[in-house]
Amino acid sequence: MPLPVAISSGSLEQVAKSMTQDSTIRQVIRLSRPEQLFQADPVLPTSQAYTEFTAQPAMDTVRDLIIRRAGKASRIELVVELPADQIYDGIDEELTTAVRRWVTVQNAIDDDSASAGGAVGRRLFVFGLLAFLILQIASIYIRYYGDDWNNYPVQAIAEGVSVTSWVMLWFPVQLFTVESWRSAIRRRRARLIEQLHVLVTSH
Repeated sequence: MPLPVAISSGSLEQVAKSMTQDSTIRQVIRLSRPEQLFQADPVLPTSQAYTEFTAQPAMDTVRDLIIRRAGKASRIELVVELPADQIYDGIDEELTTAVRRWVTVQNAIDDDSASAGGAVGRRLFVFGLLAFLILQIASIYIRYYGDDWNNYPVQAIAEGVSVTSWVMLWFPVQLFTVESWRSAIRRRRARLIEQLHVLVTSH
């Protein structure tokens, strides 16, 4: 069985490669109280407690980090280090339930945004395709009659219109290829985080 990968503040880069090779990701974070998972305390950068997990709600950082690096992971464990006086019986299960609920809601919000963006993308694709066809026809028309005029500026205009038509088509095509692929990967990894397991230890 592959060993889990532990990630703590300050050691994110050195484990990036091994994370993609193992089936379990273990994210380790240190907090002062469990509520910091969902609501950040006012911590100044002058404090040693100021980290990527305390500058904002810790789950925001954890979710983005795991989505970027989850790869083919089949299990995700979040190890939360808390002071001993913040730990009580059943806190693992309580935080696991809370974190999964938070992740589910965030995924639903992202899905709504993606759906709205998809509708805009479809309209842009139709607009881009129409603009491409119109500009291509204009380019052919100008080039055809430009031959009779034997005029270099007219030919340059025809080439410019043709290039513009391809530029108009580029962004909608990118939305339906690269961006759609990225969104699909992000959604799949975000769904994996909904099964995250929280383990609480003392520091």
